[in-house]
Parts: sequence; C-alpha cells; structure tokens
Amino acid sequence: MIKDVIIDIKTEQSLDGQTDNIEFTTDGRFGIKDDTFFISYDESRLLDVEGEIKTTIFLKPDNTVVLQRKGSYNSKMVIEKGVRTSCFYSTPAGSLTLGIFGEKVLSNLNESGGKIDLTYLIDANSKPLSRNRVNIFVREVN
Repeated sequence: MIKDVIIDIKTEQSLDGQTDNIEFTTDGRFGIKDDTFFISYDESRLLDVEGEIKTTIFLKPDNTVVLQRKGSYNSKMVIEKGVRTSCFYSTPAGSLTLGIFGEKVLSNLNESGGKIDLTYLIDANSKPLSRNRVNIFVREVN
C-alpha cells in the first residue's frame, strides 16, 4: 500500500529564548512496509536551496521515528523517547555530528494517514542547541 497524500508539517524551534515557527503543506507519498509506516516528500522547493533534498520519515513499530534526508543535505536522525542518539548532518557548507534526545514521540498513524507528534533536543558536544517540536499530519488525496 503506497498512496499519494497531503502532508502538513508544523515545527517550533526554541533557541536561546527565541522561538521560530515554520508551517508548510506539501504533496508526498505514504505507505507501510514490514510494519513500518513511511512518509516521503521533496523538501528542496520548500527550503529554497540549490539541489534536491528528498525527505523520508519512518515510524517503526516500537514508536521510534527516523527522519532521513538525501541529496544536497544528508542526515539521519533517530528520535526515540528517553534516548540520546548521534546524527551525522551534511550540508554544502560542511558536516557536523549532533546529539538528538527524544522527549516525546506520539503517533496515531493508520492506513488512511494520521499524525505524529515529536519533541526532541539537539546538542553539539553535549552543549544544548535547541528544543524542537514537530507535528506531522498526513491525509489522503481525495
């Protein structure tokens, strides 16, 4: 089962007492394989950057979320409640390793779509950088 969907993403990033919000809607693909849901979309036109960026979000059966970007920006973030993981983040300007600590991972995805809510902290060299909240809504194209 793979279908065309509409994806609404709302993000809130808090850094040094300042908060930035980004909201966007895009088309994409949604499906399930081996008990893992996936959502994929082209992020390059949304970020207004040169080159292609293909983003895929995986929701595993244990409620772990993997956010993977391929193209001009490459990264693989693993977000699991109560666990700190390392993420290698590559951009045209250079690469760095970040720590990702999952505070909240909630989902009600089913074969028709649904929602994922994430809250996670990002750090570099154990120094806190930002707190991030991400809400992802997936709905079928009618």
